[in-house]
Amino acid sequence: MKFRVSDRAEFFLIGNRRTIFVESLQRIFELDDLTAYLTCNLAEAMSFQQLVSDLVARGVNRSSAGAFVRKYLLSWSRQGLLDIVLDESDGPPVGTHVLDLAATAASVAYYDQGAVDLLRPVFDHLAVKGIEAPFCYNVARFGDRLCISRNGSPGMIVTGTEAAPALKSFLTEDVLAAVGTDIALHAALLVKKSRGLLICGAPGAGKTTLAMALVDAGFDCGGDDIALMDGRGLVRGVPFALALKSGSWSLLEGSRDAIMSCPVHRRLDNKSVRYVAPVRQAPRERVPLHTIVLIRRRKEGPAVVSAVEPVQALSELVAGAFTPARRLDMTQFQSLLNVVSGARLAELTFSRLDEAVAILDRYHEAE
Repeated sequence: MKFRVSDRAEFFLIGNRRTIFVESLQRIFELDDLTAYLTCNLAEAMSFQQLVSDLVARGVNRSSAGAFVRKYLLSWSRQGLLDIVLDESDGPPVGTHVLDLAATAASVAYYDQGAVDLLRPVFDHLAVKGIEAPFCYNVARFGDRLCISRNGSPGMIVTGTEAAPALKSFLTEDVLAAVGTDIALHAALLVKKSRGLLICGAPGAGKTTLAMALVDAGFDCGGDDIALMDGRGLVRGVPFALALKSGSWSLLEGSRDAIMSCPVHRRLDNKSVRYVAPVRQAPRERVPLHTIVLIRRRKEGPAVVSAVEPVQALSELVAGAFTPARRLDMTQFQSLLNVVSGARLAELTFSRLDEAVAILDRYHEAE
């Protein structure tokens, strides 16, 4: 395995100060002597051992050199500035699969059995055969950590518990980059009787928890985070494993044993999650949206469904919408308007999950 500083960063000597300009961040960082030395060396791919030996040759003791290089590589990878290049020393992969991500596909090759055991349970429900993957990932061991590399983009060095969230983050970027003329909506998609139920809410509002409870009640899950809408107004979810935060683990009585049997992962924002997969998955075909629900949680009080003005529902969908152009054109806005005009719109305010599921199930079933 070798490392190289990404072409997103460039070393400059400004006067007598050693600096690096990071294009993606639009920032200049001043570097100390050893960091500047490693950064210059990593214009070409080098192994960890080569970097340590170079510092030893400059008079740094081997233990300190190893610790410094490791810290440097970890820091640079978290900034998205480190290319990770596998070579013959990593051997052949011990497992591979191709993942159907709705808008695109990605192949993942594992060069460590521990990585297979850790990541396959989270992603293997997406595996398909017979399709080409434009995005390729490699997962390999680096000491007590894992390296995730991907073609054409910087990789990341992570702990074992961070690996699944990091890989999911990369895959999400791939999905959003490949939506084409579709609109990516930040919402959970459930399907029942071939009709879509879209759950919208701010981060932390409980979309995933409610989605899991609805699956227990007989809905099929399209995805808990991204729904893709085409020009006809038909939607399909991106079916990543449901990511349940720690606060929800004890709330889902029907799935508590299954949830608690899943390992705990740590997102890069330091929040703990358990990935539950597979659940009842919606068919891969797109469906019409029958119901759009804006959810609001409160500490106490009964579950209540109230009417929502189309302009409010449309505003929330637009606020959470994504396209590669980072804006909706008029054709896409008209498609979204048509969907909102034809769907049942409601705001669900609730404190108890069981009440929310019961009232939402009845609301979606109604014509």
